[in-house]
Amino acid sequence: MNEFDFLSVLVSVIFAFGVAHLLAGAGRAIYRSKQVPFDEVQVVFTGATLLILILNWWVFFLWRTKNAWTFDVFLILIGWVGSFYLLAIFLYPPGATESQTYREIFDRTRSGYYGSLIAGALLDILLTGIRGELFHPLWYLPFVGHYAVLATVAMGLRKRGFDRFTAWYLLITLLAWSLIARRYLGDI
Repeated sequence: MNEFDFLSVLVSVIFAFGVAHLLAGAGRAIYRSKQVPFDEVQVVFTGATLLILILNWWVFFLWRTKNAWTFDVFLILIGWVGSFYLLAIFLYPPGATESQTYREIFDRTRSGYYGSLIAGALLDILLTGIRGELFHPLWYLPFVGHYAVLATVAMGLRKRGFDRFTAWYLLITLLAWSLIARRYLGDI
């Protein structure tokens, strides 16, 4: 077993816990839908977050060629995967009561969600720089960076309409990126 194989086990477990938590939360929401109606923002962010978790789990495979691992890179990597895990936790917090609506839950945890999104984007940029691919391809930095800017604006505005826009924008652009752009731009 090489270092990547060893480290990828922990990273995969964290991503898997995030996916499992998100699916369990969505399942509870479906189960409770007669008592507590769906919230559009919550539903769309759930789809976007699922895509973020799966896409970044896949992208982690780019690290397979790294031969010399250091503890500081490992810590940054754990922060990166942890920030994505927290997206699922903030969408479906463990302490949410049965009486809360999903809109109330998101309104209460929105700063944590957007903060985790910002942290994930910034740590992704840092890790890509460590891998030596910050400007390869040239559009990587503006693409990932604009998500951090969008989340910062959304966190500061605290407007329901902008939350809705952010959720749909995130979902649509990530779907386009992962299913269309990556295929034709030569990414993995």
